[in-house]
Amino acid sequence: MSEETTTEAPKKPFLQVLSGNPDDTQVAALTILFAGLASASAASEEAVKDRNQWGNLEERLQRPVNYNPSAFQNVNFF
Repeated sequence: MSEETTTEAPKKPFLQVLSGNPDDTQVAALTILFAGLASASAASEEAVKDRNQWGNLEERLQRPVNYNPSAFQNVNFF
């Protein structure tokens, strides 16, 4: 008969109303809003990754870059 005791810190509330008296639907709407913003932020972090540009089609279709960009500005070799 051993009792397992866990000492977990009490969790902070997700929202804290400082003034006013919102009803349950208003609090639920704010909770959904903040949860949606958090998931959108996490999704945007995944989208910002370094892309591997090896074999990029656009790079092959562009004109080659000159060594000196100010040399021969009005001359086309193609």
